[in-house]
Amino acid sequence: MNSVDMNQAVSCCSAFYEQDWVRHLAGDIFHPGGPELTLKTIAAMDLQAGARIADLGCGTGTSALMLAENPGLNVSAIDISADNIKRAKDRQLTDGHGLATVQFQRGDVHELPFENSAFDGVLAECTFSLFHRQQAVLAEVKRVLKPAGQFGITDMAVGGPLPDDIASIVAPWTCLADAVDQQTYSDMFTNTGFEIREFSDESPALQDLISLLKRKLLLLGVGTVVAGVKLPQLDISEIKFWLDRVTSEVEKGTIRYLRFNLQKT
Repeated sequence: MNSVDMNQAVSCCSAFYEQDWVRHLAGDIFHPGGPELTLKTIAAMDLQAGARIADLGCGTGTSALMLAENPGLNVSAIDISADNIKRAKDRQLTDGHGLATVQFQRGDVHELPFENSAFDGVLAECTFSLFHRQQAVLAEVKRVLKPAGQFGITDMAVGGPLPDDIASIVAPWTCLADAVDQQTYSDMFTNTGFEIREFSDESPALQDLISLLKRKLLLLGVGTVVAGVKLPQLDISEIKFWLDRVTSEVEKGTIRYLRFNLQKT
């Protein structure tokens, strides 16, 4: 894929999260559950220290750098966003973490730049629902995994039809636009040669993330500069309204956050 194609492949969701004010609001972790859920997903893979893992849609490298230190994995991290990869490499150099055990590179998950049977595990945190050709991604993950290799996914899901206002306004910016229900995910995984070894509903972590965002909004104000970041003219009350709407749908089970730990069969 050439650079033009890759630029076109960056979704509106990814572009939204690249804005400085959004990064400031959300912090380093853009997925519910934060590092605790990452480690829970990795623990279910039962990988040994020094094992090789690929991080698909690594963002600015938070999970990859953490996994290099604890539990001490060798991480190959890719992201479609050149800006995310630059930020991840800058963090790596500044912190001095994972210099020998984490490699960041720009890449397309539909054509993974790795050899066959290269990895003990693959991780995809709040990214799988964004992949346009999910069957192709699953085929690529199978290709790069060793026999009985592990695939950990945490992602948005739906528990029924989204209300029209959520579907039209919120979904395109929150990884919900192409999210499906639990059974559809399960069928997709098993039909492409993965066994579901472990599953959990992590929706409470989504509620916790929304609550955190609401607390941060109260501190931001409107049209100010915070920590050197120039904020746009935000309608805080409107953002809070939509966060409350999403919370309501999470409580109803219409919007969910799920974890699947899969094994290549």
